[in-house]
Amino acid sequence: MRLLLAVGLLSSGACVAASELEQPDGGGYGAAAMAAPAPQPLPSDAELEEAGARIGAIEIHTKQIFDLSNPADDNWLFRLADNLHTRTRDSAIRAQLLFRTGDRYSRRLLDETARNIRLNSTFLREPEIRPIRYHDGVVDIEVITHDVWTLQPGVSFSRSGGTNTTGVDLADANLLGFGKSAEFGHSQDVYRSYTYANWYDPNVWGSHWADTVQYSNNSDGTVWALGAGMPFYSLETPDDGGVDVGDVHSVVPRYRLGTPYDAYGFNDRTADLFAGRALLVSDLWTERLVAGWRVDRSLFRAAPDQAPLAPLPLDRNLSFPFARMQWIENTFETTRNMDLIARTEDVHFGLDASVGMGWAAPFFGADRNSLLADTEINYGWNFSPGHQLFLTSRLASRFEAGQMRDAIITWSASDYLATSANTRMLVRFSGDAGHNLDGDHTLNLGGDTGLRGYPLLYQNGNQRALFTIEERLYTDIYILRLVNLGAAAFYDMGRTWGTTLVPTPQLGLLRDAGVGLRLGNQRASFGSVIHIDLAAPLDRAYGIAALQFLVSTQQSF
Repeated sequence: MRLLLAVGLLSSGACVAASELEQPDGGGYGAAAMAAPAPQPLPSDAELEEAGARIGAIEIHTKQIFDLSNPADDNWLFRLADNLHTRTRDSAIRAQLLFRTGDRYSRRLLDETARNIRLNSTFLREPEIRPIRYHDGVVDIEVITHDVWTLQPGVSFSRSGGTNTTGVDLADANLLGFGKSAEFGHSQDVYRSYTYANWYDPNVWGSHWADTVQYSNNSDGTVWALGAGMPFYSLETPDDGGVDVGDVHSVVPRYRLGTPYDAYGFNDRTADLFAGRALLVSDLWTERLVAGWRVDRSLFRAAPDQAPLAPLPLDRNLSFPFARMQWIENTFETTRNMDLIARTEDVHFGLDASVGMGWAAPFFGADRNSLLADTEINYGWNFSPGHQLFLTSRLASRFEAGQMRDAIITWSASDYLATSANTRMLVRFSGDAGHNLDGDHTLNLGGDTGLRGYPLLYQNGNQRALFTIEERLYTDIYILRLVNLGAAAFYDMGRTWGTTLVPTPQLGLLRDAGVGLRLGNQRASFGSVIHIDLAAPLDRAYGIAALQFLVSTQQSF
């Protein structure tokens, strides 16, 4: 949860007149749009596509954070925020469009563009994309977006599992209105303190290329990462490719019943080079093949100034070519008041599945012969406007010397049922089953992993199960016209079992119950939903607190 201490970054271009629109893309279609004597009646989407209409002028309208024409928003604070805020530049929005002047009109691409903006652009909300004029076989498009406050100078605080995380940082998810993200800060959590700098550009020079840079100087080491590539930015994108490298030096603490047990030093270096191709693109399906090379080297050592109490994980050096097939069913729908409050949500129904294989060998630079497999299957059903079910599953393993190593099956079932016009019940059951897990891949359960009434990392094992039932309330209360108010009552039940390197008493089934507030963030990019929870453990042991207070910023309810 961010507490705003100051506002800044006053820009001479912060307030742009609403009538200042970027000129249409060049070309014959834009010129035809300006020369047309009078628009014809606007046909339906189906009629435009059937007629082979071409896209003409693309008009960008960016609305400020607050609508000062609305008396409820017209106050000194909101006027100040609008004046200090740098409006998103038209070029940053055009870079995200999946269509250009001269392209054939496609309602599907307009809808997917709006969906991508909602999902990927934290500095924009509630985009509207629609045809506005039709003339001589040319259709003009209007793109309307709403800015949010993106400059974050302040302090952050969160609490879960009985521990606090604090920080001071300066971040902007829409630097100078160009759609780039930059962040600098210092934070401290239960594991370490760290000073960091991050950069992310999703549209390099107005293209669909993306790059990222991360660096963190921690109390126990350093972390850095570099990446660049062209992603599959649309279901119709024919190719993708990229490269990323990273390096982590850190000390990893191991916990037993929510308290530190020992620690070990860890060095992980990874590198990926990949390229992909869409093999099939239709109205219903997209099939993709991605191939590449991955290097993953993990080294473990004793932590400085402390001897490990449990055995260290074994070193791994994997270098391998890989290939992955993916199948995506093109069935998306929009809804509201599901995982967010009073905001449009994009929900995928149908199949999203992938199968990947790799082969590591000393010939490729690995320290072993290993067949790596990774399969994911996700499916969503929309039974009615008030009832949705989602299943997710993943199987990942290595096959070495005739046996499975580091094999894990992960799955979850999430059922959403509307119980009234303003309430929805979520029932979720998830589980993980591990076999011959690597020593650094312990399954943990506690206040930070869904068992909200208990300390973090309270139980660990090589198998885990968690059941949650939550009744959600979505209200019409709009606090200070900044956040929407929601609430939840919940019950969690879970356990771990099996052996790990750290000997931990298995306490069996643990339960908790609690209530909480949800603050839906409408005007800023600081996170979608602020959680404020109070949870009581129903199976207390080893002197844990009778109540757990949790505060966090999350992307969902």
